[in-house]
Amino acid sequence: MKQLKAGFISLTDSAPLIIAKEEGFFKKQGLDVALVREVSWSNIRDKLIFRELDAAHMLAPMLMSTTLGLGGVKKPLVTAYSFGLNGNAISVSNALFDALSDYEPELVLKPERSAEVLKKVIEYRQKAGLAKLTFAVVFPFSMHNYLLRYWLASVGVDVENDINIVVLPPSHVVQALEENIIDAYCVGEPWNTHSVKKQVGVTLITGFEIRHNAPEKVLGVTQQWAAENPESHKKMIWALYQASQWIDQPDNRAKLIRYLSMPQYVAAPESSIQNALNGKVCNPTGTHCRSVPNFSLPFKNQANFPRQSHAVWILEQMKRWGQLNTESDLGALAAEIYLSDLYREVLREKGIELADD
Repeated sequence: MKQLKAGFISLTDSAPLIIAKEEGFFKKQGLDVALVREVSWSNIRDKLIFRELDAAHMLAPMLMSTTLGLGGVKKPLVTAYSFGLNGNAISVSNALFDALSDYEPELVLKPERSAEVLKKVIEYRQKAGLAKLTFAVVFPFSMHNYLLRYWLASVGVDVENDINIVVLPPSHVVQALEENIIDAYCVGEPWNTHSVKKQVGVTLITGFEIRHNAPEKVLGVTQQWAAENPESHKKMIWALYQASQWIDQPDNRAKLIRYLSMPQYVAAPESSIQNALNGKVCNPTGTHCRSVPNFSLPFKNQANFPRQSHAVWILEQMKRWGQLNTESDLGALAAEIYLSDLYREVLREKGIELADD
């Protein structure tokens, strides 16, 4: 068959694509898949829309925004595979961490207090006439944006007026923090751990600690491609399922880290990737650390199932923050985009039955 092209961003949760390629799961399905690293999520979206890519590692909310024509060209996208649950975190500059530590010296060990303490710093800066803090997210339609807003709004921060939110590619946030272009960011791994390893930032709270088992990346394809290539689509889903199962095996951890660190993939130091996969959060000197066992779930808890409830939650957040003005049935829209039945069908053909709920 002709070669398929799948785009990805340099993040640890692109691992199912990388492992399916490197460990031969694609090849066993008769698929010739070329992996194409992209620098930004908008690149991924546009190349998928215009058929330069057949499939892509995508932010789950991008499927909704692109299908609805928000922020770019309108093109129906679908998914039948989730790359996993959780995996994001919020990190701050050393200077901001020092200011936060004046209110709570053991903040790294008390993530539940992080938003409350940050609010105190924001209020102090407002009274002192200082500039607003600038937070980076990776895309306007992203779980990073919604988790950040959800977290800050939970303590009464006026997200639209009390801070600035800018968009940066994931691999650029550490440099932006180091150069004082931003004060904080919400991003996927390994770019939180990497800022700590470089001693230019501190991770305050993980996505799991904000909202347990939140959705993240998915395998995105156009609705048209899925209709035209049903067998290739199903084979790709099964290959990724096997890859995710492989990733979840502790004995494969060292090999996984080596693959991800390769220059054509995530291209981050092995030590940063290792800590990211272990879910270990430390202060800059490494004297205070905590473990977050569910920091990233690549396979357990049915992490690969494309839950329509996740799509509905995302659509609700889009409405909450003024990105979406519609009285449409969000559940029906979610069902058009999240092909849960196709995922069930692929697994059923391999002898795996899933519970109805």
